[in-house]
Amino acid sequence: MSPSSPATPGPASPAAALMEGGLRLGVPLSPHTVARLVLYLQELTRWNAKVNLTGHATPADIINKDFLDSLAAFTLIKPAPGLIRPGPGLRVLDVGTGAGFPGLVLKLQDPDLAVTLLEPSQKKAAFLHHIIGLLGVSGATVLIARIEGLKPGQVGPFDLITSRAVRPELILAEAPRLLAPSGQVLLFRASPMENIPPGYQVLREVSFTLPFTNDPRTLTLLSPILILPQN
Repeated sequence: MSPSSPATPGPASPAAALMEGGLRLGVPLSPHTVARLVLYLQELTRWNAKVNLTGHATPADIINKDFLDSLAAFTLIKPAPGLIRPGPGLRVLDVGTGAGFPGLVLKLQDPDLAVTLLEPSQKKAAFLHHIIGLLGVSGATVLIARIEGLKPGQVGPFDLITSRAVRPELILAEAPRLLAPSGQVLLFRASPMENIPPGYQVLREVSFTLPFTNDPRTLTLLSPILILPQN
């Protein structure tokens, strides 16, 4: 992989950075969504001083490497042949969500999503409950568990499983039993997938750079290959 280009200066305020960053990604944000994300950022920064919610220490890094990185998913979550189609009832499972990335950010941008935030850390789950209540979000559930610990029928099925922080091998191994028919998996990666995982097909893969820092990112959308029983 070639080194990323030099970083470019970002806007002075968090709201301006979110607005401009969204436009650069092709994901425009409404003033209402920006206001909620700014409040989210403020609470995250306050909690992060006592609880390790994200590895990014500065508001600028959180905006770019957490919020905007999460929002980039909407370059694939849009009405287009063969891609995820958003709308009422689209069920999303975000595995290892941490402080809500990408699942809660996706929910704020598209309120019609029904999002389950899967996080094994009690402290991070406490923050998720707090910020969901503070923002008045409905249709978002916090589940304190690991994906491999989910029992059949406990949750799901889901139309989309997302993950930024958990090993792809684990996600792909557990996803088929949790996905609805035609369900898909969206992985957030630093580089393109070199080998297609057994039992999956890659529907689309998009590489891009984050606004302001130009860090390389790749989104990989996959679906399990349906094996029909033989007569």
